[in-house]
Amino acid sequence: MSQINTPFDVIQLLRDIEQRSQQGGNRLSQQGERQVTWTAVDFKIAQLSYILPLTETREIFPVPQQITAVPRSKSWVYGIANLRGDLLPIFDLKCFLLGQKSKVSKRSRVLVLNHTSLYSGLLVDEVSGLKHFQEQPTQTTQQKDSAIAAYLDGNVTQKDTNWDVFSLQKLATDQRFLNAAK
Repeated sequence: MSQINTPFDVIQLLRDIEQRSQQGGNRLSQQGERQVTWTAVDFKIAQLSYILPLTETREIFPVPQQITAVPRSKSWVYGIANLRGDLLPIFDLKCFLLGQKSKVSKRSRVLVLNHTSLYSGLLVDEVSGLKHFQEQPTQTTQQKDSAIAAYLDGNVTQKDTNWDVFSLQKLATDQRFLNAAK
């Protein structure tokens, strides 16, 4: 780097930095046009990891301490919580899918569905964070033998790790899920 001795040298240096930044920015925007990215939430139920498109959830929060039980409901109805003045029904996803009640821990979270006509939350064992992908999920042609298979919407592989994509939209249209009364 050359010596900066005068105000003119400072101005020249700033112009040089600006020019290099613009050139770098142009290269980044051209690369960004080629790579479509999407973001997903990485979560676990029964030690199994899944991802959920971020667009399918409104928010994620720790399990509220005040939960009211719902009488005459299925075993997977965890209860109702007051979330900023709105009553939010919460369903135990592990209990619904696998028949095993979740044990709430400090890692447990509630995922709120982003669905126009179904305001509800799902209790999951853990949310690991967000994952960013350059490729869209591929549709799976093979059907997995599990209760969860009906709610999967493909899979995606990145850095030698394969994730199944869970669909809250498929869950929200399932009549068995919608009928929570005993």
